[in-house]
Amino acid sequence: MKKVAIVGSHGLYANYGGWDQLVNNLAEKKSKGNFEYLIFNSSQSLKDFIPPPGVSIKRIELKSSGFIGLFFDFYSILICFFKVDVILFLGVQGMPLIPFLSMFRKCVLISNMGGIEWERPKFGFLSKQYLKFCFWLALVYSKWVILDNEHYKTFIPNKYVYKTIVIPYGGVIDFNLESTNDLVSKFPFLTKTYFLSISRSLRDNQIEKLCESFVGLNEILVLISNFSKSEFGKDVLNKHKFFDNIILIDGLYNKQELDLIRRKCIAYIHTHTLCGTAPSLVEMIVCGKPIISFDIPQNRFTLDGQGLFFSEFQVLKKIVSTITEFDNYIVKGDFCNRYDWNDVVSKYENTFFN
Repeated sequence: MKKVAIVGSHGLYANYGGWDQLVNNLAEKKSKGNFEYLIFNSSQSLKDFIPPPGVSIKRIELKSSGFIGLFFDFYSILICFFKVDVILFLGVQGMPLIPFLSMFRKCVLISNMGGIEWERPKFGFLSKQYLKFCFWLALVYSKWVILDNEHYKTFIPNKYVYKTIVIPYGGVIDFNLESTNDLVSKFPFLTKTYFLSISRSLRDNQIEKLCESFVGLNEILVLISNFSKSEFGKDVLNKHKFFDNIILIDGLYNKQELDLIRRKCIAYIHTHTLCGTAPSLVEMIVCGKPIISFDIPQNRFTLDGQGLFFSEFQVLKKIVSTITEFDNYIVKGDFCNRYDWNDVVSKYENTFFN
């Protein structure tokens, strides 16, 4: 029985971002192959649940985010390195331990880079140098390097390209929930025409510029973000919460309600600049809604060049205030099939055995 450890996420049934959704789907859609998972849950994760068959949980009473998250990853690696056959890294900040541990035992390492993290403005100079070093270590020591977006191949030196594989995140939409009087009372905008955007409260996701582009317009923006999780997010919330046409929702994690809001919007606005294949964008592609996206290579790859692109927020302002029909900007064809979670899980499992 092959053992596969997953290091770097918040754990099973966490809901903080793309990696956590990946872990949940890897566990729940696990094939009946001859392997089992070991997943590390942090102090921020659920405690009382029964994991799926073939999945075991090790709880570590540390936060898996921020600076403490580095020690969470280190501790996870030390626990599992001599006990498992494969380690799947979701993020590579724990990589500096690997050269030392590899002197005593060989273990198959598979690394999901998660993007070019050192480009994010939230990191200082030393943090960026550390992340670059981890990136290089992952290229050297990993059997497979997983990229979630084709664009990131441009950052891979030629001698390591052979070990890279592109596997995006999956997406699924719940179509069961319909509007009720209670839901309309909770979300009054459901009865109106509105644009939707969903982002973490990071500067590189440009949520402040997005809000500013709707100031003075008659059109409605619904922006869902984890505003209260950062000072930047709190500033955006406090600055724009009094505009009648800008509706800011601080954290919404109810999947059915979130998907209902997705399904009812006139179009989705994607403003990320440093993400790879953003899970929030994938969900909207699967939802079959028109997409208005900030124009960067990652977003063009994710959308297969379809959708409506803008590179300046003044252009976005003109788009939302003058265009009334957006159906031409729905991602069409079989391209959506690449974001089927069953296919994504199968590709990950293939890396464990090849």
